[in-house]
Amino acid sequence: MGGVDVVVIGAGMAGVTAARALAGGGARVTVVESSDRVGGRVRTIRDFAAAPVEAGAEFVHGARAATWTDVRQAGLRARPVPYRYSWFRIGGSTRWLPLQLLHPGVWRAFDILRSLHRLDAGDMSAAAFIDRKRYRGRAGELARLTLTAHLPGGVDEVGVGGLVADGVLHLEEGLNHRILDGYDLLPHHVATGLDVEHGFRVASVAWGDDGVEVTAADGRTVGARAGVVTLPHGVLASGAVDFDPVLPAAKRAGIDRIATGAVAKVLLAFEERFWPRRMGQLVCGSGPITLYWPTSFATDGPPVLIAYATGPRAEALSQMGHGAAVEVALADLARHFRGARPERLLTGSRVVDWLTDENACGGYTYLPPGAVGARAQLAAANTGALVWAGSATVWSPVADTVEAAYLSGLRASREASAILTRRPGAARRPAARRGARR
Repeated sequence: MGGVDVVVIGAGMAGVTAARALAGGGARVTVVESSDRVGGRVRTIRDFAAAPVEAGAEFVHGARAATWTDVRQAGLRARPVPYRYSWFRIGGSTRWLPLQLLHPGVWRAFDILRSLHRLDAGDMSAAAFIDRKRYRGRAGELARLTLTAHLPGGVDEVGVGGLVADGVLHLEEGLNHRILDGYDLLPHHVATGLDVEHGFRVASVAWGDDGVEVTAADGRTVGARAGVVTLPHGVLASGAVDFDPVLPAAKRAGIDRIATGAVAKVLLAFEERFWPRRMGQLVCGSGPITLYWPTSFATDGPPVLIAYATGPRAEALSQMGHGAAVEVALADLARHFRGARPERLLTGSRVVDWLTDENACGGYTYLPPGAVGARAQLAAANTGALVWAGSATVWSPVADTVEAAYLSGLRASREASAILTRRPGAARRPAARRGARR
């Protein structure tokens, strides 16, 4: 393959956003992608129900997300899912959130948000924070949900300093929107007109000040004056891609300090709805599932529930296989909605396991205790003509979201454009080839 101005590794949201911005500025851009589609962890399934069902990212977070401009330009329909229509499983009962909050047992945890913003003992695990604040019983359940429901890590793994720095608490304050036409249409819209080489599984990346060369597992190569890495953090951490020369110590430290956690979804279609019509989500303080989403909130759409599991719960589902995972989710639903007999109403099921997807190696990331600042290390433009993007490289307004990936692509396009401006000329192979590997 001939040389180009920029090679972008990965056709997820970050990759296509960076490529579009660069191509719009006149650069010759090639995107290399190992799978047969664009979108990465934005993946919509259209053959499961009468309406699109999300296997990956679920919502546009907040009314001011940077992606709204493209959502509107693409003509996509969106429906808000207000947080106030949440049901919670706390203390052995499944009830509407305001009713749960009336129970005196949860009141002890009402200061948790203020306490998180006033940490005076340094970073610590969520478990240590809960113990330090002496949240017990229902208050302990609510605290665990607040600290881990949005993250794919257990209470012993998630750092509260990182949770605050990553803006995760904003997810409990904003208004989520579901794309009714399917979330995958957003990256497809952004990718319109781009040169995307599918089936290109990157095996190695040679980089230097004078250019980048990307080699696929089948031996194909792309040389470019600059490159953009948008590989998911899970893939970077797995060591599946070699970098020559080895990445700087600070970059490797950023990769090592960030953690990618497991995410799994069990898609469940039923003959009829047995949950409240205006239930936007059901958040579970205990049990095998983190939360449930109906795909049709307050509408007469298909009766489909998405059982969403993160961290240790997702790891357990991953190990048990499709049939057992579906049975576990159905039994859990029977616990929440007594007398519903969901197993008798089931018409279809599918399990999506991001942990075993070789193009993702997990769902998304979180910061363990002591890892604040690691995202900046990963994002740093300190590898010559190779710059970095992806949802794990952004921490504002909220880390590791579709918006984060989008914003990282815009940042990386500016950095790559600056390289092209400083180093005019034809694409070439990097001069430094030391045979070292990462």
